[in-house]
Amino acid sequence: MSEALDYSWGPQIGPQLAAIDTARWVQELFYGGAVFGGKSDFLLGDFAQEEDMLQGPLWRGIIFRRHGPELHELISRSQEIYPHIGGSWKEAKKEWHWEDGPFKGAELLMRHLDNEKDFMLYMGIRYSWIGWDELPNMTNLNPYRKMISRLRGAAKNKRIRATGNPGGLCHNEIKEHFGMSDFPQGNTPLYHAKSKMTRMFIPSKLQDNKIGMDSDPEYEDRLEALGDPELIRAWKDGDWNAILGNYFSRFRADQCTVAPFEIPKHWPVIGCLDYGESNPTWFGVLTRDYDGRVFVVDEYCQGDTGGADHCRNILSLLETSPYLKQREPEAHLKCDMIMAPGDMKIKRKPGEAKLETSAWDTFADFNLHLTPANMHRVQGWRNIKDLLYNGRLFFFEGTTERILSSIGTVQRDDKNPEDVKKVGDDHPADGLRYGINHLWTPQAVKVVNPHGAQNLIDRLNEVGEFQRSKYG
Repeated sequence: MSEALDYSWGPQIGPQLAAIDTARWVQELFYGGAVFGGKSDFLLGDFAQEEDMLQGPLWRGIIFRRHGPELHELISRSQEIYPHIGGSWKEAKKEWHWEDGPFKGAELLMRHLDNEKDFMLYMGIRYSWIGWDELPNMTNLNPYRKMISRLRGAAKNKRIRATGNPGGLCHNEIKEHFGMSDFPQGNTPLYHAKSKMTRMFIPSKLQDNKIGMDSDPEYEDRLEALGDPELIRAWKDGDWNAILGNYFSRFRADQCTVAPFEIPKHWPVIGCLDYGESNPTWFGVLTRDYDGRVFVVDEYCQGDTGGADHCRNILSLLETSPYLKQREPEAHLKCDMIMAPGDMKIKRKPGEAKLETSAWDTFADFNLHLTPANMHRVQGWRNIKDLLYNGRLFFFEGTTERILSSIGTVQRDDKNPEDVKKVGDDHPADGLRYGINHLWTPQAVKVVNPHGAQNLIDRLNEVGEFQRSKYG
C-alpha cells in the first residue's frame, strides 16, 4: 500500500479487515450487523483500494442510500479521507473525481435510490464498484438485484458491497440472499451458479469498532438503555435472528397493572380511538402524572355495531367512570382531547344512500370532537416499548383487559421487524399508540455520578414518590 493510503485510512483488525481482504474473490459482500460497527468506513475504504484505483478511468463506483439527506454523514466522512489520496469533491454533482496523479480518471458517485422506478436512471451506465449503505432500509431488494446488471466493463475486481443493521423493510430478504439463516456466523462463501458470483456475509459487532468505542465509550450504555432485549441483541451484537416473535418481548401484565384511583382534577386526560366498521373499535382513556408516568385508566372495545352506537357507548363510559369524578361534569370535557386517525374523515354512506357523512362527523354530532393523531408506526411502538420497559406505563386493574391482551400478543412484522403485524388483536394497541404519541416523547438518558451528593439527594426524594405523586 502506498504512503498516501497509509495515512488516509486503514481497516481495523478484525471483521473490517477480513471484509476488505475479500475484494479479489467475493463479488457480493454484506458487511455489518451491529450499529457503530465501522460499516460506512468499510465502504469508503473498500472502494479506494490502491490496486483498484490504479485502473484509473476503468474504476467507476457509486454508493446508494435510500434517501438523499441520508448521504450527509457518509459524504462528511469521505471528505476526511479522499483528499489525502488526490480526490476532488464536486458538491453540485455529489461526486468524487481523481483528476491527476496515479489514480487519474477514477470516480465515485454518491446517489439515492428509493425504488425500482429510480433504477431506470442508471440504465446503460457501467460501474465497476457498487456500494449500498444501510441496505435493509430499502423497501425491498429489487433495486439491489437490478443494479447487479450495471456491474460491467473491463475493470478487474468488479464487486458489490453492502452494509446495514438487522431490521428494516427488507430484513428477511437480506437474510435469505446472503444465507444468514443457514450460516448465522457468516464468513461462508456461497456460489451462485446462475450469476457465477460468490456471495458472503461478514458480521460485525459493536466491540469490533475499537476506534469508535475509544472515542465514545458510553455508547454501549446508551444502547443498553433501549430496554428491548431483542433490539439490543440486534444493534449491539448484530444478531439477525434477534428480532422475531412477540414485539413486546419483555411485557408482563402483572408487572404494570395498578389498583385504580380517582384522577386528580389537573392531570391531563385524553381519549385515543382506533375506529373500525368491519373491525372492532377500541377507545382508551389515558392520563399522565407530574412525573411523566402514563396510566391507561379505562377502555371500550366493541365490534359489529355502527358509529352512532360507538359514540353512545363511549359517552356512557366517560359519564359513569368512577375515576373521572373530579373532571368537568360535561361528558365531552372529561377528556381534554380525543386522538383519532385522520382517515375517519373519509365520507361514506351508512344506511341510506342520501345520508352521506363520515365517522368523524358522526362523533362530532355527539359532541365528541376528534383531533388527528400522530400515526407514525415505528416511532409509536418504540415509545410504548420505552415506557413499558422503563416502568413508566401502567394499566388500571380490572378495566383494561383488552389492551393488556393486545400488547401481549402483537407480533413483529415479517417484512419490517421494527413494526407490528397488521393482524390479530392489534386494534387496541394501535389506539394506545395514538395516545402515547401525543402524551409522551422519548427522554434523554441521564448519566449521573453514583457516588455524588446530588444522586444521594435524588434517591432519598424518590422514597414513596409513586404513592405521593400519583395523587398529585
